[in-house]
Amino acid sequence: MRVIFKFVGGPLDGKTVEERSGDPDHPLHYYALTHHGRVGQRFRTASDYAIETLAKEELKVDRPHHFQQHYYEVVERVANRVKHQGVILVRAEYVQEKPKQQGGKGQ
Repeated sequence: MRVIFKFVGGPLDGKTVEERSGDPDHPLHYYALTHHGRVGQRFRTASDYAIETLAKEELKVDRPHHFQQHYYEVVERVANRVKHQGVILVRAEYVQEKPKQQGGKGQ
């Protein structure tokens, strides 16, 4: 199975994440976060800037980094078979507001 994620809006706008040599599990991370690309599923991710900054610098315990969390929602999932191999395309759009908490008091 080959998984491809396409992002619309937000800091990952226009980004396509698919399996490439040296980084085969990257789209599977998003696939797991979205419960196999379920439409309506929201997930959060960091911007490329935040990831690059954390990769270059050590984590700071005394003054930790505070990066904005970005939320995306799966809006489309298409599963095809190409040359006897399954291909799943998942499109996620940026969500402006933080998702509502589910469960808890008063619900």
